[in-house]
Amino acid sequence: MTNTVRWAIGVAAVCGTLAASLAQAQTFDVNLGNKKLGSLTYGRAAKGETLRSNLNNTPLGVFNGTFKASSRPIQSSSGTKARKYQGLSKSSRKTRKITLLIAAGRAVETGINPATERTDLSDINRVPRDVIDPVGAIGRLILAQGCPKEFTIYDGRRAIRLKPNGSKKEADLLTCAIQYKVIAGPGHLSPLYISSVKMQVQYDFSSDRQELTQMKLGAGLFSLVLSRKD
Repeated sequence: MTNTVRWAIGVAAVCGTLAASLAQAQTFDVNLGNKKLGSLTYGRAAKGETLRSNLNNTPLGVFNGTFKASSRPIQSSSGTKARKYQGLSKSSRKTRKITLLIAAGRAVETGINPATERTDLSDINRVPRDVIDPVGAIGRLILAQGCPKEFTIYDGRRAIRLKPNGSKKEADLLTCAIQYKVIAGPGHLSPLYISSVKMQVQYDFSSDRQELTQMKLGAGLFSLVLSRKD
């Protein structure tokens, strides 16, 4: 398997560790070129947000697997508002469970199982301030008004900054360029350790609300595309 293909599947996994209205789910096809790898579904309700991905058609089946995660508001032990994140990924290679507690933008608790999956950034004292969990990050992209603002994701193992990098509007379409960069902790997909990805999100304004229709991640002429299903 070439590094290009490994990189692409790694980005798909990132999307897995990545609603127009309450209690309504949105599903995206995950495509590598003309090949559909699987799907990703985001849902939002009063009790919290959920994210599910299923990759069942990766090259040679090497990265086939599922990812399920949730992010819900809770009251922390200190009485401040917080969000509890739980994520479970299963593949032919490994199973990983991550739990996070983020209060006022600060990581206050991190659990990684198995412990061998911990990194230096699993130590909450090393985590940057003003972070959100992966489910909340997908929600910000989907529910954005205009182009998404800058924010930082913490997934228990690394911190990733998404920063606006230009926009273009044509007719009813708004295209936003975003810089995706791992700013602390290891890059994605050992031993490639991908730390920087060009990202583009596209929104449609033809209805009475802004709707995310496509997310593209790539480098050069190569890209992985998440396309919203009708």
